[in-house]
Amino acid sequence: EHGPSSAGGEGVHCVALKWGFVGRSVLVGNALVHFYADHGSLARARRVFDEMSERDVVSWTTMVDGYARRGLADDAWRVFCRMVVAGGQQPNEVTLVAALSAIGQMGLLALGRRVHRYVAEGGLGGSISLANALIDMFRKFGCKSSAREVFDGMAVKDVYSWTTMVNVYAKCGHLESAAQLFEDMPRRNAVSWSCMIAAYSQANQPEEAVRLFKKMIEENVEPINATLVSVLPACAQLGCLDLGRWIYDNYIVSGKVVLTVNLGNAFIDMYAKCGDLDAASRLFAEMGERNVVSWNSMVMAHAVHGQSEQVLHLFEQLKGTGIVPDEITFLGLLSACSHSGLVSEGRRYFKEMKMGYQIEPKAEHYACMIDLLGKSGLLEEALEVAKGMPMEAGEAGWGALLNACRVHGNVEIGECAADKLVKLDPSDSGIYVLMCQIYASKSKWDQVKMLRMLMRDRGVKKNPGCSSIEVDGKCHEFLAADVLHVHSEDIYAALKNIYIHLKLEGYVPLT
Repeated sequence: EHGPSSAGGEGVHCVALKWGFVGRSVLVGNALVHFYADHGSLARARRVFDEMSERDVVSWTTMVDGYARRGLADDAWRVFCRMVVAGGQQPNEVTLVAALSAIGQMGLLALGRRVHRYVAEGGLGGSISLANALIDMFRKFGCKSSAREVFDGMAVKDVYSWTTMVNVYAKCGHLESAAQLFEDMPRRNAVSWSCMIAAYSQANQPEEAVRLFKKMIEENVEPINATLVSVLPACAQLGCLDLGRWIYDNYIVSGKVVLTVNLGNAFIDMYAKCGDLDAASRLFAEMGERNVVSWNSMVMAHAVHGQSEQVLHLFEQLKGTGIVPDEITFLGLLSACSHSGLVSEGRRYFKEMKMGYQIEPKAEHYACMIDLLGKSGLLEEALEVAKGMPMEAGEAGWGALLNACRVHGNVEIGECAADKLVKLDPSDSGIYVLMCQIYASKSKWDQVKMLRMLMRDRGVKKNPGCSSIEVDGKCHEFLAADVLHVHSEDIYAALKNIYIHLKLEGYVPLT
């Protein structure tokens, strides 16, 4: 059973058939069903199961569990129902755990609640594994109160019980409750830490994700693959390149953690977003296995950095691998075309996306086309694309058009785009600022004054610009004219010194 090949087991099966054990012995039949199910040969497992003259609860449970573990939830539930109705067997806790897994996959909450009632009324509530399965099932449905009811009713809880309950709160967006439960855990393992780090990372709280990761290391808990997959996006958001490099050297180079495809993709994304495109390219080239996400990560990385030639070359390479590009791939392609003003290429890829791969463009793809056409001065065509979309252009589409109007000084189309944007979000200061710039470029000072008065009357305030830098593993954020940083005096003194040296070298600031 523990070998990678099923050849040895098939030989035993032949001997069992020859001696007549399969038809007579439930024990031998169960072992064969389990063996084939464990090796993924569910058709053979079912054939042995159907040939058994006598079956017990283990026989039925093995088939239910086999189907559930392979994602065949409907088959698992049908076998379970047949077991109870036609087979006349009483399910045990292992059967119910497998059935709950199938119910979660099918998305049938009502069935899950029936099983919950059956467990509570049948006196099986003392089983830790069954209670954990119930909590996990309710997690999939987002039913935190029901999950908490099961959790609170457990006389004994293991680390999986606590971790699953933390995951329930995290999925429902109750991060404070998740964090409190995490702190209350009597014992935590790497999975528990990974769960909480992932919760912060997915909830757009990268600082907390990184803080918790560092605390995990301080407490000498070795990260697992899932931990790194969760913390690397947080590093990418914060620009913590040093931490990302340290993770790679300490866990991948050292061999402590195996570099899976998903983890490799997370590293590529982190390197690219932190500006180390060379490291991202090296890792991509070294990966023995890649999926479409791997290619998309590199396509987006080069696109964001304006390297359109590399993006187009990557796409041609991708087509030769047999991996089918998806909507993210084309988003990267169109973005690259937009950055470099490749109008004919952008039109071709937009058409190829629909005609060649039957991928229906989303609002983001249309926004890229609007941006591409607008930046290239084709404002009327960009406006026609925005108006002809099968969905509302949204802030991205109209915003791209408005920005293009600012670049090319087109008041009429700019007013049209701004009107659409104000209806979508009247409090967005960027709309008013861009229109002020468009009017100012045409010396329409009355309109500029009117817009500023409108901003004041509506209480719209311009959001200050923000930049960040990582120093010694710590991320520092700065607003325009910021004096709140503890080293602000030294920073401004250094900037003044740089400005003096620039003037000495003949630099003249633009007015």
